[in-house]
Amino acid sequence: MRELTMKTLLLTGAIVIIVVTVFMLLGLENKPKQHAVVGFSPTASCQFSEGQTTAFKIESSVTAQNHSDVFAGVMSWHIDKLSGDTAQIRASFSNVKLEQDMTLLEERAESPQGKIFFLEVNKNCKITSTAFTKSWEAKTRLLVAALLDNLTFALPKADTSQWQLSALDGLGDYTAHFSLINGSPLQIQRDKTDHLIRGAVDNFGLMLSLNKSTATATFNRANPLWWQSITGEEEISVKVQNEPEIVMLQKFSLHRDEGLFTTIEQVDWSMAEKSTPYDLPAQFSEVVVSYQSYEQAFSSFISAIKESSPRYYAAALEMAAWLKEHPEDVDLLVSQIYAELDDDARPTAFLALQLSGLRSATEALSEMVFDANLSQGDQSRAASALADIGVPTQEVADLLLSRATIKDIAGNSSLLGVGTMVDRSDDPVLREHIIDSLQQQFADTATLSDRLTLIDSMGNTADPAFTDILSEQLTSQSDTTRRRAADALARLPSEQAQPALLKALSSENNSSVSTALIKALKDSGAASSDVVDALAMRINSSDPQLRVASIDLLGAQQTETAKKLLVTQYKRETDVHVKKRIGRYLPAKDLR
Repeated sequence: MRELTMKTLLLTGAIVIIVVTVFMLLGLENKPKQHAVVGFSPTASCQFSEGQTTAFKIESSVTAQNHSDVFAGVMSWHIDKLSGDTAQIRASFSNVKLEQDMTLLEERAESPQGKIFFLEVNKNCKITSTAFTKSWEAKTRLLVAALLDNLTFALPKADTSQWQLSALDGLGDYTAHFSLINGSPLQIQRDKTDHLIRGAVDNFGLMLSLNKSTATATFNRANPLWWQSITGEEEISVKVQNEPEIVMLQKFSLHRDEGLFTTIEQVDWSMAEKSTPYDLPAQFSEVVVSYQSYEQAFSSFISAIKESSPRYYAAALEMAAWLKEHPEDVDLLVSQIYAELDDDARPTAFLALQLSGLRSATEALSEMVFDANLSQGDQSRAASALADIGVPTQEVADLLLSRATIKDIAGNSSLLGVGTMVDRSDDPVLREHIIDSLQQQFADTATLSDRLTLIDSMGNTADPAFTDILSEQLTSQSDTTRRRAADALARLPSEQAQPALLKALSSENNSSVSTALIKALKDSGAASSDVVDALAMRINSSDPQLRVASIDLLGAQQTETAKKLLVTQYKRETDVHVKKRIGRYLPAKDLR
C-alpha cells in the first residue's frame, strides 16, 4: 500500500495530498471542445447583495488501483460586503466526510469542518481570492483550494460562445477554455490547457500527464447567482522511473441547495490572511517536532530516500521544515553536500534548501553556484534552487546572469533559471530587467549552443515579449534552432504563439521540425480550420512520429473534418502502435 500512496502525492484534484506534492507537474493531453450556440445574446452576471446566503453540496473522489480518497460536504456562503463588482464572502463546511485511504498518515489533512474561510467573487462568478485565519494548517488550506479550483468558471460576454481566462491549480498555471453549450438553461463547458511547468519533476524521474480535464456548469438564468450545478472529471497518468504507470481518476460534483445552509460564525475580515495555498509548501512540523537534534532529522531524511519506493519530496519537505525551525542547521546540511552525501540524496538536499526559503539558504546557494570545488551537477542544482527560492529578487537575478557568463553546464542552468524568475515575479521592474538582459544577450551571441540555451530561457519566462524573437527563429537555417523555438513558443501565451507556429508549419519541410511545431500547437491549445488543413498534408507522412503528432492534434479538434481524417488514416495505417493512437480519440464503432 505504501508504494501506491507515495505516488498519489503527485495527483492534482480535490484531495490535499494530490496538491501537496504536485506543484512538480507536467503538461496536458486534453484540449477544449468546440461548440457554437445560436441565438445567445444577453450578458449574464452573478448578482449579489449584502446578507445573502446559499449552500452547495460538494463531492469529490480520486481513485487509483482500487484505492480512493473521498471528500463530501456542504459549503455554506454568507455575503458580508460588496466592493464594486466584487462580493466578500464568509464561508465554512459542514457535514464533512473525509476519507484519505491513499494518503500517508503524516500527509493527511485535517477536516475543514466548521472552520471559517473567506472568498472574493466577481460578477463573472469567478473566485478571485481566498483567505484563511492563522488557525488553518497548510494541508487543509490546500485541500480547500483544490476543491475551489474545481469551481473555476466565468460567465460569457454578449454574443460570445468561446472565451478563456488564466487560472491556477495544483499542477500550476493553466488556461481555462470555456464553451457555451446551451443558452437555456445556461450551460458552460470548461477544459484546461497550457499548464506551465513548476517544480523539480525531472530531478526525481517523475512523469505526469493530464489525459483529460473537462467540467460543465449550469447557471439558473432566472437567478444567475453563482452555480446551480457542476460536474466534471480529470484523469492523470503518473509514471515513476522503473515503475508501472498509474492512472488516477478524479470525479467531482456540486449541487446548489439553499436548504442545506448552516449559520456561519461571525469572524472579522481583519483575521483573514490572503494567500495562494498552492504556493504554500506542506507543513511537517507535527513530524519534525519529535526530532531532538539535527542528526535525527538528517537520519529521517536519508531513510525516506533509501526506502524501496523513495520518498524524495517528502524528505525534502521534512528537512525544509526542520531548517525553518533551526536555521543555524543550514550550514550542517551544506557541509554534508560538500562531504559524504550520496548521489541519490544530493538533488533532494538542494530541494530542501530551496523549500526552506531561508536567507541563509539563499546565501549558501549563491556561493555554491560559483564554487569550483563542487561538481558541475551540484553547481547546476544550486543555480536551479536559487532561481526558485523565495520571492525573486534582482540580487539573485544578477548573480545568475553573472554565472551564466561562464560557459559550462552550470552556466546554462543559471540562464535557464533566471528565465523562470520572470514567470514567478510580480515585480514589473525585475521582469523588465531580466527580459532586457536576455534580449541583449541574444543579440550579442554568435554560437549556436548559446543561442539554444537563450531560446530555452526565453520560453521559461512565459512572457509575450519574446514572441517576435522566437518567431524569427522559426525561419532559421538550423533544424535544431527551429525545433527549440517551437517548444519555447508553446510556453508563451497561446494567442501570441499560435499564429507564428501555424505560419511556420505551412512552409516547413523537415519532418522533425514539423513534429515539434505540431506538438507546440497542441500544447498551446490550437483549434481552427487552418490547423486541420495543415495536418491533412502530414497525417500520412512516412515519419511515424510526425503521424502521431498530427493524430494527437487532430484528436483535440473535435470537428467532423478532423474525425474523417483520423478515420481515413486508421484504415490505411500499417503501424499498430499508431493505429492504437487513433483509437484514443475515436470510438470503435467509428473505426470499423
